[in-house]
Amino acid sequence: MGRNGRIFPLLVSCVIILMTVFLFWAARSNRAAGSFEIHGILLCNEVDDQMQPIGAGSIFRHGVRQLCLWFEYSRASGNDGVRVRWLYRGRTINSEYLRMTPGDGAKAYCLLLEDGAPLPRGSYSVRVSMYDRVFSDVPFEIID
Repeated sequence: MGRNGRIFPLLVSCVIILMTVFLFWAARSNRAAGSFEIHGILLCNEVDDQMQPIGAGSIFRHGVRQLCLWFEYSRASGNDGVRVRWLYRGRTINSEYLRMTPGDGAKAYCLLLEDGAPLPRGSYSVRVSMYDRVFSDVPFEIID
């Protein structure tokens, strides 16, 4: 086999290896799609100074005056934001649009009554969405 006969298979092998490495990187990082993501959604009593949740759960005792939705996000552009909608017994009681800081980070948004009274007992849920895509619909309860 001549020199030209060895170069072509070597070149094809190098291209295949490079394509495999690139496809693996694109699939692992998901940066090729550039899609905004939300993960680690929790309900908690509050967040600390480092934006970490305190008192996470799905059942809370009556007397609680606020509950916070906490989540992490990744790959936010300067225009990304989400709608947070709190529901009590199936009816919307609060809705807010939250804009994300570009890149990766964490966000918290708290539900509390204007007069500071305890939140009523019953079934709640909080929905996080962006346009028509629902990232999460988290049910929770306030009980005796």
